Amino acid sequence: MNLARRDRLWLVLLLGVVVVALFPWTVYLSTTLPERHVANHWDVAWVGFDVFLALALASTVFALAFWSPFLTLIATVAGTALLCDAWFDVITAHPGNERAWAVSEALVVELPLAALCFWLSLPRASARASEAVPRPRAQQAPRGGVPRGARASGSEAPSAGRTSR
Repeated sequence: MNLARRDRLWLVLLLGVVVVALFPWTVYLSTTLPERHVANHWDVAWVGFDVFLALALASTVFALAFWSPFLTLIATVAGTALLCDAWFDVITAHPGNERAWAVSEALVVELPLAALCFWLSLPRASARASEAVPRPRAQQAPRGGVPRGARASGSEAPSAGRTSR
């Protein structure tokens, strides 16, 4: 993405305001939200998120199998979704066996898979960064002559035809 300097400044300011506004909003929520809340469509929310997670992981598999240039982005999305899934599984579980299972699943499945997804995104990011480094150009001959250090056509190296022992 090639953003103009002015557009980039506006985006930085806009996102900066959102970040700053999130702090008092979070404090407000922490003091006003009830500890318990019955949610309509709880099952749809969980199933919907799990479908999203499955699609993100399937997309990561596809991107990895075909060396997609989008692997970095897709694997990052999948890893982030896995972290969110682990967080909400543990936080919303009832104390006791349910929470123990949620913590176990997070430690054995979700967090290692998230780490794997983030690891998958790293090599592609560094490869893309190395591709951005300009390659040196071949030396161009000055007008009307041979480049310095080059031989004129037809000349041979002093050791041409000889072998060394």
